[in-house]
Amino acid sequence: MTLEQGTSNPGRVPGASGPAASATLQRELRDHWKGYVFHGILMIVAGALAILAPFAATLASTLFFGWLLVFVGIAGIVAAFASRQSPGFLSRLALSVLALILGGVILYNPAAGAVTLTWAMAAYFMLSGFLNFSFSGAAPGGRNWWLVISGIIDVALAVFLILGLPGTAVWALGLFIGISFLSSGIALLFAAISARRAG
Repeated sequence: MTLEQGTSNPGRVPGASGPAASATLQRELRDHWKGYVFHGILMIVAGALAILAPFAATLASTLFFGWLLVFVGIAGIVAAFASRQSPGFLSRLALSVLALILGGVILYNPAAGAVTLTWAMAAYFMLSGFLNFSFSGAAPGGRNWWLVISGIIDVALAVFLILGLPGTAVWALGLFIGISFLSSGIALLFAAISARRAG
C-alpha cells in the first residue's frame, strides 16, 4: 500500500521525494489522518485473516479475478456488437472473447489460475516495494522507517514468489497478500499518527 500524491507539478517526476513532496504528503496525512488510520486498521484486519487462512485467500483472489475477466469479456462483447460498424470491431470482439474464455478457464480450474495470478502479484509486490522506498523519503519527519521496512518486505515477497513457482502458488499467494496487507496497514497507521502528532 502506497500513498499517491493528489497534486501534480509540471516538470516534476510523480513520486519524487523532496521538500515540496514532503510538505504535500504531510499535509495530506494530517488533514485526513482519521481516514488513513481507519484504512490502515482495515488492511491490518484483512491481512491477519489472510495469514490465518492462506488457501482461502488464494482461492478467493483467483475466483475474483476469474469472475472479473468473465464480466469484462461479456461487457466487451456487448460493446463490440453495439459498435460493430466502427473500425476495429473484430479485434475488440476477439479480445473480449479471449477474456471471457480465460475467465472461464480460471473459474473451472482455480489452481491453474493461481499460478498466473501469482506472477501478477509478484509484479505488484515489486512495484509496491519500490514505491514505498520512494515515499519513505517524503514522509513527515524525514525518512519513515515503517515505509522502508514495508518496501523491503514487499520486494522480498516478490522474489520468493517468483523463485517458488509453481509449487508455492496454492498457498503462498494468500499468505503473502496477508503479509503485505498487514505490513502496509501498519506503515499507513503509523504514518498517519505521526503526521497527526506533527501537526
